[in-house]
Amino acid sequence: MYYRIYYQITLCNEFIWQARDEKMAERGFSQADIERIRTYRNEARFLRALSYYHAIDLFGNVPFVDENDRVGAFQPDRIDRASLFAYVESELKSIEGELLAPGVVPYGRASQSAVQTLLAKMYLNAEVYTGTARYSDCKTYCEKVINSGAHQLD
Repeated sequence: MYYRIYYQITLCNEFIWQARDEKMAERGFSQADIERIRTYRNEARFLRALSYYHAIDLFGNVPFVDENDRVGAFQPDRIDRASLFAYVESELKSIEGELLAPGVVPYGRASQSAVQTLLAKMYLNAEVYTGTARYSDCKTYCEKVINSGAHQLD
């Protein structure tokens, strides 16, 4: 699981790096393609955040790299659980409104509800990860998912 987490983080980082606005401009993409790639880039940010959530949950203090760190260039430093929690939370909050709405997203792709669900799960266990309970934030994000009208319990 550890290696799979970091394999996915590496793939996401490389996609995010290659999908930078300046790279897309160099490559001559149309405006429609640029907008589509930006959405994919935000979905890759979600997948990276999900992988880091698994790392926080299963392993605690883990090595940290992002899209600016080239593969194999150095041995990454470990980041403590609370700092990684804060990073993942900020990533998720910054892309929440950038992803597709839950009712229109194609199957298998990350939506705003996916971000909200992951935030709810993080807040549910925030006391373990950071030492501070965040149950009211958990409730807020659960309500966002429930009240979206895009999901039902079976």
